[in-house]
Amino acid sequence: MKEPRIDLMRFPGGLSKALTFSYDDGVLQDKRLLAILNRNGLKGTFNLGSAVLGKIERNAFGGAVDISKVAPGEVAELYAGHEVAGHGLFHSSLTGIGSGAALYEIIEDRKRLEDLTGGLVRGFAYPFGVFDEDVKQMLKYAGYEYARIVPTTGTFAIPNDFYEWSGTAHHNDPNLMQLAHDFFEGDKRMAFHPQLFYLWGHAYEFDQHDNWNVIEDFADYAGQFGESTWFATNIEICDYVKSFRKLIYSADASHIYNPTCTTLWLANRFDVYKIEPGETVTIKE
Repeated sequence: MKEPRIDLMRFPGGLSKALTFSYDDGVLQDKRLLAILNRNGLKGTFNLGSAVLGKIERNAFGGAVDISKVAPGEVAELYAGHEVAGHGLFHSSLTGIGSGAALYEIIEDRKRLEDLTGGLVRGFAYPFGVFDEDVKQMLKYAGYEYARIVPTTGTFAIPNDFYEWSGTAHHNDPNLMQLAHDFFEGDKRMAFHPQLFYLWGHAYEFDQHDNWNVIEDFADYAGQFGESTWFATNIEICDYVKSFRKLIYSADASHIYNPTCTTLWLANRFDVYKIEPGETVTIKE
């Protein structure tokens, strides 16, 4: 009797690690954050409430920090190369406004953001982190593929439910750089398993806490590992993982068919397999 075989997902290029960012509200501080990410070749997702774009306002907490939003006309150029995702039309708590209003917030935000970007909007972050099963179903019906929640895990796990996608850490986590070191340079035995580092926050918080050095240090450090890490947006990771989960195995698991339109990568023992769309590969004994 043959021993059971363990096949593990690899990210594009056969990489075992991926890094992504998620930042909310479309505030003016996104401009500085984007410059930091772009300088280091990093990619992220920015969650916008389209009806409040261009709004001038200040946060009464933490020294009346400016939380004004970028202008609608800036969105396409500013976030080019990154992902624009939904955050609710008016950033309303979707469980407290009635199902009709919640559905309108979800769908209309997507429509307006697509008009602004000229592309598809398929990701979401729950305003205030508030959701229930009805809201999750609304997102699915509206064409969203995932939604991020507020609690973090402190781990590098791939989510089972992309509509309750937890980040690894908020950028104010006091253990952030230790987590980063563990991820990029930690136990080499874990490199066999797929690992995802997901960082989230609000860019205005760097002004609020006067700690832009936190994201600058993290980005400068992470940027060194571009050869061993896939720098991706949330939707790129979501699409890839969902495609990988559609692989079809023969009864004895020796043949694997890729029914998707995505080139997929898989690790088996010490071998890494690249499976093209529509291709069937045979795993070595």
